[in-house]
Amino acid sequence: MLGEQLNSDESRGLLLAIDKMCEFLHGEKVTLSEIVVVGDQSVGKSSVLKAISGIQLPRAQNICTRCPLELRMKTVQDKEYATIRGSVGLTSETRIDDLTKIADEVTRLTSEIAGKGVNVSSNPIYLTVYKRDIMYDLTLIDLPGITRNALPGQAENIHEQILNLINKYIEHHSLR
Repeated sequence: MLGEQLNSDESRGLLLAIDKMCEFLHGEKVTLSEIVVVGDQSVGKSSVLKAISGIQLPRAQNICTRCPLELRMKTVQDKEYATIRGSVGLTSETRIDDLTKIADEVTRLTSEIAGKGVNVSSNPIYLTVYKRDIMYDLTLIDLPGITRNALPGQAENIHEQILNLINKYIEHHSLR
């Protein structure tokens, strides 16, 4: 019953209006329900998000998620696709028509935002996936895993950087 209500044309219209309002109020505090995945490095956070969303995200043995990934799932009636972009002014929006290419695009954009090495960035990637088979619109957030010891090439305070990033998202995350 609730799934049908959330998936109605009226609900989708309301969520679209909220999205537009969030873009207009850039920097203002506007909060909506989100699922933020937090845990140690390489424990399967991205795999949990794949299980929820059906979207393959990058996975690796060492550090893979090096900047926040805000994954918005939206219902669409026709052709499935995704859009991806970095923070305002960092990158332009790219459309992805083949959903199996999402992981490659996330990896490419991560390197563009956080660099080719092993450092992390607090600048998020915004990925919006439009699919037919989702019950209702949902935002999932993947964050870098907690690292206790810096890898070669990482900042010595990587642990504190990641904890600060996690706290930013779980305490009172504000949408664009």
